[in-house]
Amino acid sequence: MKKRLLFRFMLPVLAVASLSLAGCSKATAPDPTPAAPTGLYTTLRMGTVMAQGGVSSGGTLDIVKTVDGAEFIRFNADFHTDFHTGSLGIYLAKSNDLVRNQRAADPASVLRVGTITQSGAQLLPITGMSAGFSHVILHCDPAQYNFGAAALH
Repeated sequence: MKKRLLFRFMLPVLAVASLSLAGCSKATAPDPTPAAPTGLYTTLRMGTVMAQGGVSSGGTLDIVKTVDGAEFIRFNADFHTDFHTGSLGIYLAKSNDLVRNQRAADPASVLRVGTITQSGAQLLPITGMSAGFSHVILHCDPAQYNFGAAALH
């Protein structure tokens, strides 16, 4: 009887836990790949990705601006993170705190930039401007969990 009650209790708990982890599975549809900027661009700020929550993340990134004023997050060739869980949302934020906590305190404190599905050199266009944001966050959106953050300087 006790084993049956324990089983009935643990099954829903395990199901919820597996859904949370599966939330960032490879089935998550990434944003369409944006066109890379052409011509020259200027580096506005840069940062080094620091791991968060025990997830292996690192490397460098820059905020760059094209001659026509468009801004991008440029992940450099040394950028890496753990993609065993699939795609990650990329955010500009006002701190390295969890995105959900920042959003709850002030929805304007985070800006979703796009989705990445691989390590290495890549560019993501920023809708709007990066001014006022101090961090880039690597975030598993469905599980609401940060995989890494880079302070911009």
